[in-house]
Amino acid sequence: MLLADLHIHLLPGVDDGPTDWEKTNQMLKILAENNVKVVAPTPHVWEQNWQDIEGRHKGLTELMGMAEQYGIKIISAAEVWAIPDLPERWDKVLSLTYAKVGKYLLVEFDFTEMPLYTEWFLFQLRLRGVTPIIAHPERYLWVHGDERNLFRLLANGALLQVSADTLMHTDTPMSKMAWWLLQNGLADFLASDWHNPDSPYPLAFAVQKLKSILSESDLERLVWTVPVKIVLGQNVQPAWHRSPLRPEVQAFISGVEHPTPKRRWWQFLTFWKRKGDGKWRRW
Repeated sequence: MLLADLHIHLLPGVDDGPTDWEKTNQMLKILAENNVKVVAPTPHVWEQNWQDIEGRHKGLTELMGMAEQYGIKIISAAEVWAIPDLPERWDKVLSLTYAKVGKYLLVEFDFTEMPLYTEWFLFQLRLRGVTPIIAHPERYLWVHGDERNLFRLLANGALLQVSADTLMHTDTPMSKMAWWLLQNGLADFLASDWHNPDSPYPLAFAVQKLKSILSESDLERLVWTVPVKIVLGQNVQPAWHRSPLRPEVQAFISGVEHPTPKRRWWQFLTFWKRKGDGKWRRW
C-alpha cells in the first residue's frame, strides 16, 4: 500500500526534528522502505518564529533532491501554532499551507486548555478559503474532557489528523482517544509526527495494526487518498459526514445539545490500573 505522510519533522536543525543531514537521510531510507511516496515536512512555527518564516523551510530544496533519490516527493508545509492575530500575518501564512496553494493549513493548539479564540480563529481561516487541519486532536485534554469541544472544531470546517504514534499504545488517555476517533470514523487521515530515526516509524506500525481492523479502502483513504487530495488542493469530504456520530454532530451544529456531555468508553477504562505488586489501584 502506498503511503503519504503529511505531518513529519524531517528538516535538520530547524526544530525538534533530526539534528543533521545524516539523520535526515536515515529517515528517508526508512520512509522508502515503508513505501512512503509523498512527504510534507512540517516544521513547527511558534510565535517567536514569525520574524523569519523563510528560515522554517531552510534546507527544503536540498531535502527535495535527497528524497528524489529514494523516489519520494517532498511537499512544502508547516505545523502552525494557533495565535489570535494570525489573520494580520496573512501574507506569510500562505507560504505555510500545503504545497503553498492556500487550501489547507496544519494547526496546533494548546494541549491543556481550549483557547477562547479557537472558533474565531478557525472561522478566519475558512473565510479566507483555507481549510484548517487540526494536528493530533487526541492529545488535547480539552477534547478528552468534553466531546462538544471536538464538535466545535468540526462545526467550523476543520479536518482531523490523528498521529500514528499514539496508536502504538492502548493504555493511555491519548491512545484511547485516538482509537475512539478511528473507530467512530472521525479521523480524516493519519500521519506519523515522526521526529528522528532512533524511534520506530509509527505510520508503518499503524498501517500493519489497522489492516486487521479496517477495510482496505478505509485504510487507504486514511494514509493515501485523503493526504494526496490535500497535497493537490482538492476538496475533501470531512470524515464525520460518514461517521455513526453524524447525528450528534449535526444536532450540535443546529444548537441542540445534550443536557450533560456524554462520557465515552475510554474515560471509564482509565479509572483502575494494576500496580507492580499485583494490586489494583485508582489511576
